[in-house]
Amino acid sequence: MNLLTDAWIPIQQQGRYQKIGLQQLLCGEAGGELCLPRDDLELACLQLLCAITQVLFTPKDKKELGRFVQQPLAPEIYAEACKDKLDWFDLDHPQTPFMQIRGVSAKEPTPMDKLLAGVADGTNKSFVNPAGLGEALCGGCAAVALFNVANNAPSMGGGFKGSLRGSTPITVLIKGKDLRQTFWLNVLTQESAESVLPWYERTKDQRPNYLDTVKAEEKIPASAIGLTRGLLWQPAHFELLPVEKNATCSCCGCEEPVYRGFKKAKFNYTVEGVWPHPLSSRTFAIKKGEREEKFPSFTTTAPTWTHLSKLVVDQQNDKEGQQAAPVLQQARSFMAAGKIQLIVGGYRNNQATVLERRHELFSLAQGWAEHGLVIHKIIEGGLAYKTALRKALYLFAVGVKDKVHGSGINLCDPVEANYYQQTENLLHQTFAGVDFSEPDSTLQALNRKLKTVIIDLFEQATDPYRQEPKMLKALALARRSLHKSLKDLEPEGAKA
Repeated sequence: MNLLTDAWIPIQQQGRYQKIGLQQLLCGEAGGELCLPRDDLELACLQLLCAITQVLFTPKDKKELGRFVQQPLAPEIYAEACKDKLDWFDLDHPQTPFMQIRGVSAKEPTPMDKLLAGVADGTNKSFVNPAGLGEALCGGCAAVALFNVANNAPSMGGGFKGSLRGSTPITVLIKGKDLRQTFWLNVLTQESAESVLPWYERTKDQRPNYLDTVKAEEKIPASAIGLTRGLLWQPAHFELLPVEKNATCSCCGCEEPVYRGFKKAKFNYTVEGVWPHPLSSRTFAIKKGEREEKFPSFTTTAPTWTHLSKLVVDQQNDKEGQQAAPVLQQARSFMAAGKIQLIVGGYRNNQATVLERRHELFSLAQGWAEHGLVIHKIIEGGLAYKTALRKALYLFAVGVKDKVHGSGINLCDPVEANYYQQTENLLHQTFAGVDFSEPDSTLQALNRKLKTVIIDLFEQATDPYRQEPKMLKALALARRSLHKSLKDLEPEGAKA
């Protein structure tokens, strides 16, 4: 099965499900929306398709990129670009199969469900993962799973290497009007690639590391990894078992050849430094005179909007800073005039175990590119009201030493979860509708609504304890704290 020539991409259009090839999408011969049984697989499939598009066609400049966005490719241009890279994307190539290493030594095969993050571990639930989801995978689903494990999912633990972005990075993609446009909006031009990877020119002819392999225990500078090599980096040694003819893929449900297992083996090496992935923002801190960079990830249950500032806003001081994903940096000048939609996704994990999947769509109003500070203020406000509520509930629980005896009832976590649930849509609407050039009215309206939410949540949470005499002082203390915090959050003009 070859990703460049075969029909492997699961598409749904007007209720009709089919598989089509990459040429049909890029040449405008067919379209639709990706359709896989899990959101993380759809995100990984989209990411893989963007990576292949980048590898085949890196536009010279924004003018050429704009032409690709607006006009489908001619079939002969697609065929010419694929001609010398067919072996790269052949899942069953005898020497260099896609994202695999031939000759992996393993005592016994591993079931395919191990390639699907969160299916084989203890967090699997039938209402999230249908029974038998990873029993057998067709070529397309196996390719997506291999790519996802290599780029987004936790490593398999026990000495297996993780992705170039570390464990469970947050991925950001720009959404176009259709699937074809989405591919191109997440492709860097040569100009952008050179600004992100100063070593782009000397490494642009590199091949993926499943073709030109690295040596065991090798130390590899991040600056020695080119754009193509980094996008298709395979950190582990995997090898699919021979394909079984004429069976049903347990993932997409299609009747075609499937894989029922793979071999895996530990392989150690070190990448020195951070490779700047086009679809990830980076944060950094200066420690002992050295700049330490890392990729944001979902480490708590806090919703995705709380991370949005560090995903799209550039900030820097003498001690720390953050940089938006390179595709967003490019978009600031390429498509800054209008609204933008972002696809944001990733996992929350505990070592090799997946605890949660995220896959969300954000809309940012016109002006997003120049007014990052407003985005930061929206998030700052949302978090400040949550903190005020949590502080008041904490005082209700613990009181003040030697003055007010606390209730001993900790309501902070469940009420915080309710706060996030009740404000999720409000924050999304604010990002999509704010007038970035004159944001004050939007920010004031947001603050009023957030204030109403936390007062209601506080009253609902503490209502069962108002008839307890021993808790009245703690309740009064908590209410005073809440109203003081609300007063402090008001704009200066409102306080007067």
